[in-house]
Amino acid sequence: MAPAAGIVGTGSYLPEHVMTNHDLARTVETSDEWIQSRIGIRERRIVAKDEATSDLGARAARRALESAGVAAGEVDLLILATSSPDSIQPPTACHVQREIGAWRAAVVDVNAVCTGFVYGLSMASDMMRGNPAYRTALVVGAEAYSRILNWEDRTTCVIFGDGAGAAVLRPVEAGFGVLSSYLRADGSKHGTICVPGGGSRLPASPEVLAKRLDKFHMNGREIWDFVMEAFPQAVREAVRGAGLSLADVDLLISHQANGVLIRACMDRLGLSMDRTYLTVDRYGNTSAASVPITLDEASRAGRLRRGDVVVLVAFGGGLTWGATVMRWAGTPADGIGLEPGALAAASAAGATVRA
Repeated sequence: MAPAAGIVGTGSYLPEHVMTNHDLARTVETSDEWIQSRIGIRERRIVAKDEATSDLGARAARRALESAGVAAGEVDLLILATSSPDSIQPPTACHVQREIGAWRAAVVDVNAVCTGFVYGLSMASDMMRGNPAYRTALVVGAEAYSRILNWEDRTTCVIFGDGAGAAVLRPVEAGFGVLSSYLRADGSKHGTICVPGGGSRLPASPEVLAKRLDKFHMNGREIWDFVMEAFPQAVREAVRGAGLSLADVDLLISHQANGVLIRACMDRLGLSMDRTYLTVDRYGNTSAASVPITLDEASRAGRLRRGDVVVLVAFGGGLTWGATVMRWAGTPADGIGLEPGALAAASAAGATVRA
């Protein structure tokens, strides 16, 4: 029987520049009160002019490798989840490989929009189980959504932030690591969340640029209804696939799309908010990066212990959605503390640290 694959290290990186709701209110018709009450965001991070998605991903990857005590040269598989790549080609994962020196790794980009990290984690686990050549995998979620937003569209520009998170997977003992995954998509709703222009169907042109078709578009009302069904479904199915029940779940890490939405979905599942962890208030929606960023912060804040049942759930464009259930094997970074100021911010935001 093939050994289980589990997370043995995590890392994240957030750009230095902080954009508050008050900053946004100076450029679009909105307010701090409106954004916080409807989305649960206070601020978000924005990349510098000389930063791209691969730069964020490489920094998060290095931190995850350091956490795991693994050298970049030991990585056999590198999966990068992103929907804001450096360019159409080559894969942005190749840029990350170059930056960190993971020269022996097979590399690939995965675009499942906000669900990308959950897809990538499941793919890495399955590949490790099926092929002994893949002993060490590095899964990265990285996004620079500020590059693809229409900053005059107040319905979308207030939601997103930039950042990256990463996880290192290695074989772990039986009963630990990834226990089950549930992945789904509905391509009939592909236009609900999209960047219509810039690809082969609508190549870049003066008309595409004039109509802002190279920028992010979203139907917020339709997304809310979709998530209220998809989030609970994915969690229940993944937990059932692991042979567990919701009562067994110690911590649920959700894609950080909207704080109000996460609370509504937790309520629908009958789970209290002390069984999840929020970063959306400080980082906004970082798409495929949000799950690994939040997982890394929860680990360092002491919210994870060896043996805990952890559920990762995400949903996004495509439409795509999914969840992964793990029994936490433990990482060297668990409970070592966040970077200066981050733990205080997390506690103030209601992300209670377990004693």
